[in-house]
Amino acid sequence: MAKKLKVGDVIHGYRITKVFGPGMMAISYGALSPRGTKVFFKQYKSPSPAVIWYKDFVTYQRELSARVGDSKAGNFAVRQVDAFEDTWGGRCYFQAYEFVENGADLQKVLDDEREQHLRTKVAPTRDGAVWARHVTWAKVLVAGVAALHEGNIVHADLKPANAYLIQDPTIGSGYQLKLIDMDFSLLADRRAPWHGFQGYVGTDNYRSPEHIARDDIPSPASDVFTCGLMLYELLAGRHPYWSDDQAAYASQVRAYAASPPALVGAMPSPANNAEVSHALHQCLSPDAGARPTAAELRAVLSGRGQARSAPPPPVTASPGTVAAGAPRPPLATPVLVLEGPDAKPLRIGVRTELGKGLMRQFGPDAEFWDNAQCVIERNSAGQWTLVPNERATNETLLNGRKVLRPSVLSASDLIAVGREAKGIIKLPLRVSAG
Repeated sequence: MAKKLKVGDVIHGYRITKVFGPGMMAISYGALSPRGTKVFFKQYKSPSPAVIWYKDFVTYQRELSARVGDSKAGNFAVRQVDAFEDTWGGRCYFQAYEFVENGADLQKVLDDEREQHLRTKVAPTRDGAVWARHVTWAKVLVAGVAALHEGNIVHADLKPANAYLIQDPTIGSGYQLKLIDMDFSLLADRRAPWHGFQGYVGTDNYRSPEHIARDDIPSPASDVFTCGLMLYELLAGRHPYWSDDQAAYASQVRAYAASPPALVGAMPSPANNAEVSHALHQCLSPDAGARPTAAELRAVLSGRGQARSAPPPPVTASPGTVAAGAPRPPLATPVLVLEGPDAKPLRIGVRTELGKGLMRQFGPDAEFWDNAQCVIERNSAGQWTLVPNERATNETLLNGRKVLRPSVLSASDLIAVGREAKGIIKLPLRVSAG
């Protein structure tokens, strides 16, 4: 059985200088190569040589490395510098990658900005310099994903922690991007050796519909979905589906619960905020074929292209309504229906107070609702209206937005509770006519 390496150990000419810790599939280290250069070093726990798909995995990794090195992806992804089998207590597989430093991953950068906000009380996304950086990072991120796809590579585990940013004033964007943790990335034109033996790698709150669906395979469109989540964070200041409950996250993803985002700043010309917002919303479509390609998304961000279909016209909300896209007729039917993912629909024909007790039929996330969260009633025109309780602990949300006043409801609206600023949405319920 293979043993864990320690600082000072030498294997295949690589001397271990730091132990970063075990991951799900491998143990990561810092090391010095036989030439004395820093490398990021991985010792694989899975697959082990005893696994039936082990040899195919080694071949697959060789092809993946070649594609990164032979395409534009090499400008945006960490390069493999070595791969070999050796014995350390037992036989196992090792890979060495170029070592990236003098920067930070996007997750750390965003966390640092939030800490700065707590100290200065200036929201990072409202600061002009921060907004300009976020726009740059968004463009660089999409360019990197587009380069992977051009090489027929699917990252398959995109998230802020896997996007490493290095400041570089010698290039036009001002930043280098290195996409990391790609050892279980996919070749778009070749089935992965582990297909049918284990699931596809993904991360909580960043899984695409294809990651969630049983027996489905992540594709370039899956990267676009996850990239869309990251762009919401960068350009709209929120994650549209963040949830501590991954079943709730999956429910929101399948329901296409996100609304087109309101960007927190103006996109530099010739890009257009309405086009960018529409394209980001398209990225989150549960239908992979309806999402833009990474190349199309890159063109929209730079103002050199348009989303696949025209964005809805701007809507000015009338008093008492929440605008979330193109106008839809208000519901004035005798019965309004609330539908959740796994329960019998709730039919409402009279003024009804929604709270924890009534919501329990829709699932355990009812605990996030107050006993008196909001009221559904008719207004003087006979239209069904959502009235929030301002004293509720969590916000009442309509299509992902905090409801501040009585708001007229339309078919397909989503009512939930959570926190708009953090993109937290709990127990979304879809409105329909009875």
